[in-house]
Amino acid sequence: MKEKLIKELKFCIHLWETQGHCEFGGQTDCKQCAAPYLLLKLITGEVLHGKDINKLTLDDWKNKMKEIENNSKKY
Repeated sequence: MKEKLIKELKFCIHLWETQGHCEFGGQTDCKQCAAPYLLLKLITGEVLHGKDINKLTLDDWKNKMKEIENNSKKY
């Protein structure tokens, strides 16, 4: 299951990098999308939300993805 979630997060990041949006929700702008945050929570248990959080950038998400790939056996 986690492997599928990791693939989906990787796909989200790829679309952000190449298009800036996906087809979900009528081409939701990736900067405003909650999907990466939800996928991260389901994969790692890490929660990144709240009124004081700064939204992550594309580079931040790429770094998170590298972390996940490096620790994929843990997840």
